[in-house]
Amino acid sequence: MPGRDWHRYLPDFWEALGQTLYMAGLSAVLVLLLGVTVGTVLYLTAPGSWRPSPIVYHALNTIVNVGRSIPFLILIVLLIPFTRLVVGTTLGPVAALVPLTLGFSPFFSRLIEANLREVDQGRVEAARAIGVSTPQYVFRILLPESLSGIIGSATIIVVGLVEGTAVAGAVGAGGVGDFALTYGYARFLPELMLIAVVAMVVIVQAVQISGDTWIRLRRHKR
Repeated sequence: MPGRDWHRYLPDFWEALGQTLYMAGLSAVLVLLLGVTVGTVLYLTAPGSWRPSPIVYHALNTIVNVGRSIPFLILIVLLIPFTRLVVGTTLGPVAALVPLTLGFSPFFSRLIEANLREVDQGRVEAARAIGVSTPQYVFRILLPESLSGIIGSATIIVVGLVEGTAVAGAVGAGGVGDFALTYGYARFLPELMLIAVVAMVVIVQAVQISGDTWIRLRRHKR
């Protein structure tokens, strides 16, 4: 039947899938690095914490709260001038890295701060008593003790980033989201829409299962 030759668009699907994996993978690395850094600083500088600093804490806290308050689609539009300045364009997978990173980092930072607050206070007081430095405290006690929680939070964020690529795809970033709209919806090919949906489900399930397995293995080793 005319219009049912959806098979010829499969090469476009594989290209879109590669774009989604690129956006989700690279932005995940950036979000994890930025989120762990900001979340750790928030924890360290909070009132009554390891190195209280009201100015630093309240400044970062305000930035994180504002970043979490802006819907992702609106953030993409607001960041258009900055995105163009950074990467030279507002279209394509590379451009999507900017809003994905800045959009999801505040939420991950808050999750990291919450994970670090769960560290046994006895370990904290012991570290303070023996006079360990801040870097030693962070890398030898704080982050290792809260690693399971951090992995769980990272899993949530990566799943969110996969979903975020679909939103970014709707405004010109490419990827599976753009493929579903351009080929599945606009060309009335439900088979392609179904393929796109299944691909997103498989990616999300793979991320979730990987995170859960990592946490389970870590708990068995302890």
